[in-house]
Order: sequence, then structure tokens, then C-alpha cells
Amino acid sequence: MGRGKFGHVYLAREKRSKFIVALKVLYKQQLVKMNAEHTLQREIEIQSHLMHENICRLYGFFWDDKKIYLILEFATGGEVYQELLKSEHKRFEEPKAANYIYQVV
Repeated sequence: MGRGKFGHVYLAREKRSKFIVALKVLYKQQLVKMNAEHTLQREIEIQSHLMHENICRLYGFFWDDKKIYLILEFATGGEVYQELLKSEHKRFEEPKAANYIYQVV
């Protein structure tokens, strides 16, 4: 589905229930290299307690010797950034931008 500074995000399905999630796979070596271990730890602590319609839920996490895996809610609408790229002038009209800002706040 995508890639970031520390790893990749995959679409995954739980075998028994067929529930679809996003699986964020982070490489420990990259986290250490960028000195981001504490940031990830805080992200997990904070996101595991958040329950809001505009924030993807963290269902759980696990790890092995080389990677950390975050099990996240799959956002069917995609990224806001992709919507921005589709817009004609590479910016949102005021009402749409105001709506996104309202949701974040």
C-alpha cells in the first residue's frame, strides 16, 4: 500500500475472521539509525488509547529480531495527501480545507 522512512505498509487479512487491516512493518535497524526508538514507543502508547473516527486505530503490535509490526485500522478512503495531488491546482478549495482542519482540531 505504501512506504515510509522506516518501512512499508501492507494490506492484510486476519485468517479466521477475514477482517482487513493495514500492517505497518518497521525495520529496527532504520529506527536505530535515525534514533527514533523512543518516538515509536510513544506513538504506540498514545495511539493504542485513541478511539476517534478521524484517527486510524492501533489494534496491536508484535516484533521479531529485525522488524516491528503495527496492526492498524485500514482507512478505505486513502490518504488526504493523495486527494490533494488529484486537485487541479494542488491545493484544496477553502471550504474543503476548512473541513479537514475542523476534523483535525
